[in-house]
Amino acid sequence: MSETAQIAKMAEVVSKELFGAFKWKQKVSQDHSWDCVASDEHGGKDSHPSDCVMYYRDPYDRQMKYVNTDLKSYAKTSINKVQIRKAMHSLTYATNCAQYNENWSRLFKPEDSFEVKGMLFVYNHCDSYNGNFDDILKDINESDKDRPKVNHLDGYSQVYVMSPYKITELVSIAKDLKLMNADGLLPKSDKYCFFHPSEVLNKNHFSNKDYSEPATLEVLFSSWIIVKHDAAEHREAGYVIYYMEDGETVEEFTYLLDALSYYQILNDKGSVDIRLVKKNKYGSLNLQEAINQYFGSIGYSNKQIEELKKEICVQTIGRFTHQFSDIELGLMD
Repeated sequence: MSETAQIAKMAEVVSKELFGAFKWKQKVSQDHSWDCVASDEHGGKDSHPSDCVMYYRDPYDRQMKYVNTDLKSYAKTSINKVQIRKAMHSLTYATNCAQYNENWSRLFKPEDSFEVKGMLFVYNHCDSYNGNFDDILKDINESDKDRPKVNHLDGYSQVYVMSPYKITELVSIAKDLKLMNADGLLPKSDKYCFFHPSEVLNKNHFSNKDYSEPATLEVLFSSWIIVKHDAAEHREAGYVIYYMEDGETVEEFTYLLDALSYYQILNDKGSVDIRLVKKNKYGSLNLQEAINQYFGSIGYSNKQIEELKKEICVQTIGRFTHQFSDIELGLMD
């Protein structure tokens, strides 16, 4: 396996392990190109690539969501607007085409009711990227005589961009789930799932005891990821909430508590464990103060608030990154 192939393999290994933890599945066919059926509309392209296609059942519309994924394994210096624009230009054409392309369907065998989404997976294989990724995405679709637009999606089609930072956060959550299971704080994966609340206009169609419910793309990019679990060896049934924001203010935790109350999670008799994904010196203190203010405002006594603070577990999870050996990667094939 060449050095370039080994570097590309890193993103493949990380993505497969990562999304498996969030209960996604992956199609057997991978790293394939398929013929375009609208070359004139898609920039003159004869074919489109799919590094891999992952899929999950959406809890709200019950459609199968297929995520046509472009896996990028970049060095720090290669993560820039030029490279991301180039990748997005190709991926949006591919995502647009896949939805109605018979060649794509023959290769990946989608179910009758499905939707294709795109995902650009930007993995930093040297783990040294420290740039502002938001600046790269800012105005990325602006076009002029020297730069064509990169968004070629029709209608409600979507492409998600997973930054190196987001990948590290989700990998850390995946590892934390395994550690919690090993410590007896979480049952095996067939006894926990990812929580999506039923809303007035959006009903969750997974049954209450169906632990196959996956985390949707929308949840992975949201402010929190909620795990609903059965009883474990050292903990009763309840919820684990991974908080994805910075945790710098009391107000943001007040918003979280209000949402958890609305979801009936804090009114449940089970365990509640709030785990902070981003390191912040004052994060836990801000959450404690938010509990004081929020529950004080709705009439809880000081004694009730202190009891509640003891019941809600709070801690910051560890940061996890992969280490690869080029020799080991070469032996995988």
